[in-house]
Amino acid sequence: MLNGTVRPDFSQVEADALQVAADQRFALFYPERRPFFVEGCDQFNVPNTLVYTRRIVQPDAALKLTGRLGRTNISLLSALDVAPAGVVNARFRDKPLVDVVRLTRDFASGSQAGFLYSERVGARARNRVVGVDLRHVFGGMYYASLQVAGSLTSQSGITRSGVLWEAVVDRTGRAFGFHYNLIGIQPEFRTDNGVVARSGFVQPNAANRFTIYGRPGALFERYNAFVSATVLWRYADFFRGRSLLESRLSANNQFTFRGGWSVSFNPALATYAFDPAPYAGLQTPSAALPGGPEALPFTASPRVTTGVYTAIVSTPQFRRFAAAVGATRANDVDFLETSRVDRTAYSASLDLRPTGRLRINATYNSNALQREADGFSSFSTRVPRLKAEYQVTRPIFVRVVSQYEATRREALRDWQTGRVLLVRGADGSYAPSMVRRQNLLRTDWLFSYRPRPATVFFAGYGGSMTEPEALAFAGLRRVSDAFFVKASVNVRREK
Repeated sequence: MLNGTVRPDFSQVEADALQVAADQRFALFYPERRPFFVEGCDQFNVPNTLVYTRRIVQPDAALKLTGRLGRTNISLLSALDVAPAGVVNARFRDKPLVDVVRLTRDFASGSQAGFLYSERVGARARNRVVGVDLRHVFGGMYYASLQVAGSLTSQSGITRSGVLWEAVVDRTGRAFGFHYNLIGIQPEFRTDNGVVARSGFVQPNAANRFTIYGRPGALFERYNAFVSATVLWRYADFFRGRSLLESRLSANNQFTFRGGWSVSFNPALATYAFDPAPYAGLQTPSAALPGGPEALPFTASPRVTTGVYTAIVSTPQFRRFAAAVGATRANDVDFLETSRVDRTAYSASLDLRPTGRLRINATYNSNALQREADGFSSFSTRVPRLKAEYQVTRPIFVRVVSQYEATRREALRDWQTGRVLLVRGADGSYAPSMVRRQNLLRTDWLFSYRPRPATVFFAGYGGSMTEPEALAFAGLRRVSDAFFVKASVNVRREK
């Protein structure tokens, strides 16, 4: 994900607090876990995440085909998805049809050229994306890549088009490496089947890695330093030579000790200015003065400087377990309010292997923002997750994954006056911002039977539940269910 401010869609924020990222800048990004989409997902990997299968929410039907013809990989994904939120008594024509075609051709060692066609066509909107990408490996430790993609979007009788482009050069060496890239995305670029969290910017980035090795068998084994500098302009400002919007400097330091113990300390400094355009849908209630206006346009905060400090400790990969814990403290900014906040985040993971057949993975992530002005919370999220895998017999495998997402977005407040902001709705009227919360428990089961190599049968179930209070596990109400079966059979012709 890119670092920086986002062009917030405040109507979406008010409609669905889960789509607000933990740092208030980006939509939440979760790895794909659904077995149907996980199988062969590498075939749909596209730079800058122009394909993200979780955009297919709950398909009524789906088809996936993958194959290889010579040195060319051919992949097709088609699905009839659920109707958009807010559509009552959805009919067939209200449901969007999703189609993704991905072609890649290998040339030289580790080099590849790719083509993408993606579309989401529904009654309310149509979005199509066409792109090409190239990755060339050379010199043993270098690669260069280029990508160009264009989009065409029609909605409410208006058609818009935009372009995404990126150039990358990378060196992967034992003691020194670098990664330099330049990316630009026009404001009108859009991919409804992918995740481009932000548009309308140009961003160069320079990252350098330095590695120092200790003596074999010594307490200190390795030190890695990743020093990165990033600046960002609005798309038009970059070509007109105007001032930048954001800048960021970070230094990630990782120490590895004998046996595999690891300690990381990662400071980062950044500055942010705020583009007024995304905040046009907000108003600040004015003081109650006779004859005066009831509300005034929201004014974003002046440029702010932030500091983020993260520490992580990881254990070695022991025979039965491995663990890691992390914490973040920051003087940060709530990008929806442009207010200064204190940010606290925690993460923890635990891998257990009590037997040769059983594997258990547990993770926990949290993030909380507290306004400096009044000391009250503005946003919080907690995400515990548990995955268990059991090899019953050699051909039979069972997996269960359960994840809880508890997110609370407080009413938006003006950073100067502390008054609750007014948010413009779809009909153009303004209403006070409201507290939004989402407590969602998702559980997925998978049964796999592999009687012989290249032949496998899958059966799975996924269900989602919600409740009024976060992590109370009381009053849970089911909101969705899904079942699937899949078979893959290798047919051999006897000679």
